[in-house]
Formats: sequence, structure tokens, C-alpha cells
Amino acid sequence: MVLSFVILSSGFAMSQGKLNYSGFSGGMMIHSGYFQSGTFELTNANNHSISQNQIKGFPFGIGGAARLHFGKHLRFGGEGYVSDIRYNSNGSYASTSWGGLLVDCIWQFKRFAPFAGLLVGGGNTKNLTLSEKYADDYIVENNASFREYSFLAIAPFVGVEYALNSKIRLTLKADYLINLNNPQDDFAHGPRIFLGFMFYRLNTDK
Repeated sequence: MVLSFVILSSGFAMSQGKLNYSGFSGGMMIHSGYFQSGTFELTNANNHSISQNQIKGFPFGIGGAARLHFGKHLRFGGEGYVSDIRYNSNGSYASTSWGGLLVDCIWQFKRFAPFAGLLVGGGNTKNLTLSEKYADDYIVENNASFREYSFLAIAPFVGVEYALNSKIRLTLKADYLINLNNPQDDFAHGPRIFLGFMFYRLNTDK
């Protein structure tokens, strides 16, 4: 749905005039949201169940984006982020990093500029699950599991920018990361909210 919207919006942008290069923008954002995975089970070497687990809660992350602007509406670029989340009382944590190429369309209404787009790329997830409390020592822990895997991804997003001045904008964005090819029970996903600043350098004669 979002992809169709971006394609239609891109077509509209191209129909409005020449897509001359009109500048660039980029910046950093922090994010949070709500993540939830499926239920996954830890077993020992004899295939006996140790614990049932689920990643659930509020992640925190950081990253950034850079875009080239064409005409008044169309932008191409790239972005990358990492999200970390701690779950259960034993200190387990999961970390997902992802990035890729993006296309979006933006519309300017005085100081406000809503936008919508799509990221296409991939990522990597690491998940350390501890089934008992650990101590701050150098002793190897029992009943621990570490997993790492990669995936292809898309992430539709919408947002709005507010111009503080001609070069700096406050940005609010929401997205949803979708694992395309490697679904796993411990893959945590959900809506994310981003907040940050974008720095602009536009051609003033466009």
C-alpha cells in the first residue's frame, strides 16, 4: 500500500515539472516504540525445555538518514539505524541493525512538510537470552543462548518536518520494519517513533 502510494506520488512529482537536482539534507534521529516477538523455547543438549521466552517492551535506538532532492517533492537517499531492547529480569537483550536505500515524497506547507516513503534494504539481529540471573564476574553462565541472523527488509514510513530556519528542521517520523525472507520466532518488531534534526542545503533558485 505504501509502495503504491510512493510510486503514485513519484509520478505526480515528475508530472509537476523537471526533476532537477535541488539540494540535499541529512541528520540524526533517536527512536523508541513497542516491540514484540513470538514465543521461543530454550532447550538443553538433550532437547529438554529450559524456558519459554518472548521479547516484549520498549526499544531505544539511534541512526540517521541522508537524501538528495529532485524538484519540489522527490527525494532519494539512504538511512541506517540500530534498535536495542532488554527483556526479562535476567538481563537478556536483543539488538537489530538495519539500513538501505530510500525514496520518499515531501510537500511543503509554510514551515510544515509532511512526507511518506519506503526503505528497501536489510539488517541483522542479535539475541542473547539468559534463563537465570548472572553475576558480575568472569564465570561462564549456564542456560544462555546467543543467536545472530540476517534478513532482507522493507520499512514503510511517514513523517513531518518543521522548519526552525532555512537550514535546520525538526523531524518526527514513524516506521515499521518488515522481515521479508528470514522470519524467526525471536524477531521482535513493531511501530517505531523517530525524533531528530535534519540539516538542509537547498538551491535557493529552484
